[in-house]
Amino acid sequence: MTEATLRWAKRLTGVSVLLLLIGVISYYNAMPSMYEELDPAQSHMLELGPGESGQVEIEAFGEYVALRLEGEGDADLRLIDSDGQEDSGSNPSTLDITRTGEDGVLYVPVRVFRSSTAGEYTLFNDGETTLWFVDDISAQASLFTKPWFVVMMVGCCLGPVFGVVGLILALVGWGGRGKGNSPVVLDNQGRLPTTDELYRQYHGIVDEEEIEVPDPFADVDDVESSLQETEEISSEGTGPDWKGWDEG
Repeated sequence: MTEATLRWAKRLTGVSVLLLLIGVISYYNAMPSMYEELDPAQSHMLELGPGESGQVEIEAFGEYVALRLEGEGDADLRLIDSDGQEDSGSNPSTLDITRTGEDGVLYVPVRVFRSSTAGEYTLFNDGETTLWFVDDISAQASLFTKPWFVVMMVGCCLGPVFGVVGLILALVGWGGRGKGNSPVVLDNQGRLPTTDELYRQYHGIVDEEEIEVPDPFADVDDVESSLQETEEISSEGTGPDWKGWDEG
């Protein structure tokens, strides 16, 4: 079981390294298509200079962002629907990050429009900065039609997952090494082993050979017989002398 776990850990680690390598290679090939869809200067619905306005078609449940160049003044814009009602949108959140163009220019989000009612709108740029109005949902969906981008996503997303699983299996396999797999069995008398015996069986510890202590009462009869024989011999050896001494 341990060796099989380690084999799978090696296989998954190899797959992880291969996927990450494919992801890195695909990233450099996918960069042109990524800039093509995400660079506001290349992909936008409107580009308005100061004081300009333009019409745009907005879909329901879309996400549209107005951007300006980094370092320029505050933007001032209005989005008006066909009935003359203004959609004020919302301020950018932490998810609306600054975007980098292919030429290194930075574009800062200034207003976000989400879940607007579908229809035709007019965007007015009342500020002193140039604005780019982009459709984020359409741009992101277009990326998944690019083969290199899809390969990059597969490699960069699945590679770390296989790596983590391989690491977990490796830790499990290394932890199981060196442990005995001997089963717990009953002793010769058919009784359950004690806790100490179970510990020794699990860790493969061989019991030291027990030294048999002789029974102190095993030879009592032999000792008594020897004493009786000794007394008889003593009596026979000293009997006549005592008799002669007594008779004078």
